Amino acid sequence: MKNRRVLEVLENGPMSLEEISSATGLKTLEVRRYLLRFVEQGKVESFQKDGKLLWKLREKRPEEDEFKYV
Repeated sequence: MKNRRVLEVLENGPMSLEEISSATGLKTLEVRRYLLRFVEQGKVESFQKDGKLLWKLREKRPEEDEFKYV
């Protein structure tokens, strides 16, 4: 699936929207839509570095697993 490719590319580390688009072969708008959906699901997060917006896989916190089944 296309959205899976976005997550797989981010396994290599933080990337900009354009870099993700280039690496996956998907259009920028399509990648942005997937990224925003992943943010809502808690799978990715964005941050700014040197004036650029970068995306990365969200790191799980230990307490998330602790309360997983509550």
